[in-house]
Amino acid sequence: MENMFYAEELVREFLVFRGFTITLQAFDSELSTDIGKGFQVDKIVDLIFAVYVPTFQAEKLVALLSFLKHCLASSSDRVFIDTLCKLEVSILRYYIVSAVQAGRKDKVVEFYGMNGNNMLQRGQDWSPWFAIPYVKNPSSDPEFRTYFSREWFEALHLSVRNFFNAIFNGTHILSK
Repeated sequence: MENMFYAEELVREFLVFRGFTITLQAFDSELSTDIGKGFQVDKIVDLIFAVYVPTFQAEKLVALLSFLKHCLASSSDRVFIDTLCKLEVSILRYYIVSAVQAGRKDKVVEFYGMNGNNMLQRGQDWSPWFAIPYVKNPSSDPEFRTYFSREWFEALHLSVRNFFNAIFNGTHILSK
């Protein structure tokens, strides 16, 4: 926890140095309402499923997932890292499905433009997903049908919430 206080002081120092006084006030205000003084699973899950995905903020979604993987990289338990990687694939697929359902195939193409090479290098059967913007009715295509179901989304949402609860409320990563 000592590291967290040190990091908060560094942020304050930076904001004062740069003259970001309004941001400093907002930062202090947010900290004063921080009940758990740490990762809040509900806020992270909401950020993913209620903010970044529905508003098509792919860059921020990818950055958040990358940050979380970086946090886990210090963990000695490889199972957590592997699980997060699998959840990341599903979350990114959910982003694509949401964009298709909203009629925003342009966001899917934009997403692939930013992340396509990285996704192909990692594997996980991404190749068929590059065709989804050009499939007439992907929700009835056998390759993608499962990902368009309400049950799949609910299972993903629950899995993400449970995983983050296990990580942040069970092992207290980053509090060392």
